[in-house]
Amino acid sequence: MPLIVDPSAPQITPPARVESPDGYLAAVVDEVWAGVVLAYNAATPADTARNLVLNPSAETDVTNTEAYTGTRVRDTSTAVFGAASVKSTQTAGTFSGIAWMITPQSAGTVLRASVYVKVPGTGTTAFFAFRSAGGTLGTVSVGTPTAGGWVRVTTQYTVPAGQTCDRVAIAYNAPAGTGAVWWADAMMVEASSAAALPYVDGDQPGCVWDGTPRASTSRRVTTPMNPQNIRHVRIVRQDPGAAVPVPVRSADPAWAIGGVGTAYDHEAPLGVAVVYTATPVYADGSTGASSSLAVTVPAPLPGQARDVWLKSLDAPGLSLRAVIVGRPEASAAARQDVAEVPGSPYRVVAYDEHAAETYTLTVDVPPDAVEQVRALLRSGVLLLQTRPGYVTLPDAYHVPADITGPISTGRLGSSGGYQFSWAVEPVARPDTAGQPMRMPAWSYDALAGRFATSDAAVASYSTWASLSTDGVT
Repeated sequence: MPLIVDPSAPQITPPARVESPDGYLAAVVDEVWAGVVLAYNAATPADTARNLVLNPSAETDVTNTEAYTGTRVRDTSTAVFGAASVKSTQTAGTFSGIAWMITPQSAGTVLRASVYVKVPGTGTTAFFAFRSAGGTLGTVSVGTPTAGGWVRVTTQYTVPAGQTCDRVAIAYNAPAGTGAVWWADAMMVEASSAAALPYVDGDQPGCVWDGTPRASTSRRVTTPMNPQNIRHVRIVRQDPGAAVPVPVRSADPAWAIGGVGTAYDHEAPLGVAVVYTATPVYADGSTGASSSLAVTVPAPLPGQARDVWLKSLDAPGLSLRAVIVGRPEASAAARQDVAEVPGSPYRVVAYDEHAAETYTLTVDVPPDAVEQVRALLRSGVLLLQTRPGYVTLPDAYHVPADITGPISTGRLGSSGGYQFSWAVEPVARPDTAGQPMRMPAWSYDALAGRFATSDAAVASYSTWASLSTDGVT
């Protein structure tokens, strides 16, 4: 994508991929164009649930586990998943526990641990212990589990600076000398700060081991979304303070091939967090479970020279940041019908809401942007966007009227050398239904120009989502 250079702007960091907790929806903020690339994938949500525990359910043995305190043995008398669990017996002290080996996790990693326990009524609280080799890095209490049946307990822990976590234990407090006996099954540790996902191990239907069974991590590779029957995905955006979500223009709805669909949102408000929600639509018109995530599109910072975005809805590649000249003075026309009243000094006024505020906008652009601005102002509906709190110019859809320029200012500095002016009269947001995806600097025309054959194009991208967004997703 071409880069709009602003000497006053900070360096752009590589965009980060944000995923919904269930893994179906992903977003990449396109900072160069102040947009958001969205990808929905109901086919194979990569690592939707990945268990870092090497032998989480002791189905064949208790390798890759150890006694935290007390004793631990494999037991087939009770289990939540499969045929076996781990039985722990208190032999000394005031607690007993079982530790599971995990693939080592480095400092700063947020771990979500969960496990099923079955405890007697003779004890009190349970706690997780996060360990490195023979030492405990930290413990987290999970309260008193309900006695007599299987209960899933969960917690979150961040690996401390300079440390590595390679074991996670669950322990149960009981008065000394009681010899408390209890069970644990299905230990799951995720590198995630979200809520615990349904349990995974490589022996479960739809799951695989990443290496040797019961000696490696495992993950879910199938999805309950029935992706082959998904025809569309509908994505909406919830803006701060808005009463209802609004449809994303290119996803109202977007086609979903094999459960995979992409969209580009060039209209999200700048500098505030917005929430995207994607809902799959099946061939029969029914819908599946929705998936949501939150992102923030950066806004121009106060004091930056180019402090307003001018975006084209139909040709987003023409969009650019510009320097505003002067202070636009807004006016709003009245909508009134006035009638004289005989015998009264006052007239009767029937009134409606005032018209939207209109003003004349003047921008300064560099010489090399003149032709781009010419095309931009004639490309149809534009969206003017600014940072939050920019009272002078609220965000506005409009069709430029009464265009003048380019007019040379005689100044060829960093802020530009030519001025354009036009009348801004805001209009309602144009209809979004059935609109195609328009992503800056990328289209099927660009694809055809880059590759000689369709086979060459397909071979260059790993997924449909990657092809439709030029590798961004």
